[in-house]
Amino acid sequence: MNSEEQLEYLDASMAEAKHFVDINNSLMKLQKNRDFKKVITEYYFKEEAARLVMAKSSNLTEDQQLLIDKMIYGVGALAKFLDSVGVRGAQALQTLVEDQETKEGIIQEGLV
Repeated sequence: MNSEEQLEYLDASMAEAKHFVDINNSLMKLQKNRDFKKVITEYYFKEEAARLVMAKSSNLTEDQQLLIDKMIYGVGALAKFLDSVGVRGAQALQTLVEDQETKEGIIQEGLV
């Protein structure tokens, strides 16, 4: 891969990394928002999750049990998704820093 191709690759990688850093920044803003905390963090992840677990122990039909299972899965899936956005954002930030350093090194070496 020649220097121009390396720079093009780095630019594309940095653009993708910036996208995920931006998504992570938006998530961080959301998580600081009091309404998000109230509805998602406090109510959905705690109260609704506890209610669903308690409902699971009730005398329900098989269809109702399946619905509760899906709803519990939904709580976990959203929590996992939000966590993965944070992890991917942190990884993207590291990639962005590394790609910028590599790009600067290529330019400084005069390989372009």
